[in-house]
Amino acid sequence: MSVFRNDERGFTPIAGSGMLVGIVVVLLALVGAAVFGMIDGVAPPDAEFQVEKEGSDLVVVAVGPEPVPAEELYVRGEDPDEEVQFGAWPGDGVVRPGDRVTVPNATGNEDFEVVWEPVAFDTHETLGAYTGEDSAIEGSSSRDPLGATGV
Repeated sequence: MSVFRNDERGFTPIAGSGMLVGIVVVLLALVGAAVFGMIDGVAPPDAEFQVEKEGSDLVVVAVGPEPVPAEELYVRGEDPDEEVQFGAWPGDGVVRPGDRVTVPNATGNEDFEVVWEPVAFDTHETLGAYTGEDSAIEGSSSRDPLGATGV
């Protein structure tokens, strides 16, 4: 019987297994924190929207300054006449400053807001709101450091 073993592996497999377990635990903690909202993964775009009246139509205009992916924009609101259907921003691609969308069947007495909701995160931000005939759409007050309001 030999007193010494002829095995040359030593400590390396144990250290490697310990490192692997440690890395997996850290990754699971980061993914869990992101899933449960402990990490804010995305910042809202610096964009505002206004409503203009063109004849009898209401037109939502992207004021900017940043472009926003169209798949992340929604128009949500209420219409007392129940003629306007609100929902996802029409079209695809990117909504750039100056882009315009007519609200079909709008009479001006609707209350609605343009909302940014990123696809992969459970968060939202109102980028503009319109309340009835005599009001203009208002952007988020935290957006303009000079205190100017949308018209």
